[in-house]
Amino acid sequence: MSQDFAAFGLREELERALAEAGYVEPTPIQERAIPVLLAGRDLIGVAQTGTGKTLAFLLPIFHRMTAGGADPQAVVICPTRELALQVAGEAERFGRGVGATTVVAYGGTSSGDQKQALARGCDLVVATPGRLLDFVTSAWLSLRKVRWLVLDEADRMLDMGFIRDIDAILRKAPMSRQTMLFSATFEGEVKELSGRYLFDPETVRIDAGARVKESVEHAIYPVPERRKVDLLLRILDLERPSKTLIFSATREGTSELARRLRSGRHEVASLSSLLSQANRERVLDAFRRGEFDVLVATDVAARGLDITDIDLVVNFDVPMHPEDYVHRIGRTGRAARAGKAVTLATADEGRRVARIDHLLGHRVPRVEVEGFDYGTGSGKGGARAGSRARESSASRAPAADPARRRRRSRGGGASGKPAGSPRGSRRR
Repeated sequence: MSQDFAAFGLREELERALAEAGYVEPTPIQERAIPVLLAGRDLIGVAQTGTGKTLAFLLPIFHRMTAGGADPQAVVICPTRELALQVAGEAERFGRGVGATTVVAYGGTSSGDQKQALARGCDLVVATPGRLLDFVTSAWLSLRKVRWLVLDEADRMLDMGFIRDIDAILRKAPMSRQTMLFSATFEGEVKELSGRYLFDPETVRIDAGARVKESVEHAIYPVPERRKVDLLLRILDLERPSKTLIFSATREGTSELARRLRSGRHEVASLSSLLSQANRERVLDAFRRGEFDVLVATDVAARGLDITDIDLVVNFDVPMHPEDYVHRIGRTGRAARAGKAVTLATADEGRRVARIDHLLGHRVPRVEVEGFDYGTGSGKGGARAGSRARESSASRAPAADPARRRRRSRGGGASGKPAGSPRGSRRR
């Protein structure tokens, strides 16, 4: 990075909060977006979740805000309750020093407490589109004093069908506001939306290389479909992560994979839209507290997940789109911690893997685990040509002997080896 946070000239209270949080250098999106927003310009920020965009918009808002009004001065619109809660948590953390109060509002739960909080007055509202529009149209919330409006993960909101709600909200907000739109992509409806509601915006685009943190190490593990779970268990044994996030393609798949892993040596929970909102929040809180070491989730359920100590991310299914790969692995290597990203890939997923290589600008290392039995088929599992990997009786023991299938103590941690290269593995 070319500068630290002190170069922005932020209020002393904000600099103090950044120092207490251990933040010294801004991320690329923060470095480029904060000066634009401090100057009062509308902004289009093209960046993935996990790149630091929340502080990119909160810090300029709090720097310029005079707190203490009855009606909100700033509104942040988020696609999901999980992301709204995350953003609200950061807003409370950094707004405290400048006296700013935050209210979070989302559907799927009783509105009574949220209405009471709004009635007491606040400076910033973080909300999902449907609940925000309900409060505005029912006169529980006035937008007349809004100076800053943020559309966070606009592409997801439009994918989820919120375009009419967003249109209605933006038409009710003052024309003099400063508008910020953040999105992983900038095309189609997102581009049209920005054209309707942003005035002479500055566009800040963070390319794939910048979005992929250097603190994250990557590896692709070729494997036949029928051996995926067994290989995953072996990788967990070798890597010994304290906290693992596994992505599955479907909500049904999360439950099944969690069940199979739970029968091994791990305390596992699943997260998907099959759970009620209250249960999803309980699962996330338990994962943060370390009550279990493995969380299996879908992309949608993990959107906005803010847990800083995930040291291993596993793509059990190769994502359909390479941008989703960047989003997924952004869950690790956060807050100056090292992280690893592992992808289990079948031969049928080769084109998806190639697209990931292309997006990243380099070939992700392919790794095979020595001694692991990839099966006796055509060799698609990633064993070297002309060889057939076969487990020794010693290496098979953990799976065969229930007495050895006990949960490991936490903190076995990283070995310092490259991602996907635990003991007994080879790169190719």
